[in-house]
Formats: sequence, C-alpha cells, structure tokens
Amino acid sequence: MEQNMNYNELVQMKQDGKIGWLDFLLKGDDADDYKQWCQDHGEEPTEANAELYVEMTDAKAIELMATK
Repeated sequence: MEQNMNYNELVQMKQDGKIGWLDFLLKGDDADDYKQWCQDHGEEPTEANAELYVEMTDAKAIELMATK
C-alpha cells in the first residue's frame, strides 16, 4: 500500500501548481473517504468531482467548528 503524503507537502505542491485536486486527495489521508464518496455517488474519481469533494468537506468542517 502506498504511503500517504504529508498534508503540508500536498498543500505546497497544490499551491505551486504541481498537482491538482485529484492528486491532492488521492495522495493524502482522505483518499479512502474520497474513493468511497465516489463509489457511493456512482462517480469515477475526476479533477472536477475532487474539487467538489474538497469544497463540500471544507464547508462541513467550517460548519462543525462554528457550532462548537
């Protein structure tokens, strides 16, 4: 099994334009959750739905932090 990359390394690579949202997710700790989300929604992993997944999970995290 491939070892996941460090979150800060992934953020830096994304900011530098070296990877897109799809690689950001597939190489990080959320890879399994993202793959399950795709399967649950009948989708193949793509750049577009990877970006949507990030937006949705970020919004959910912000919402949860606001209620605490």
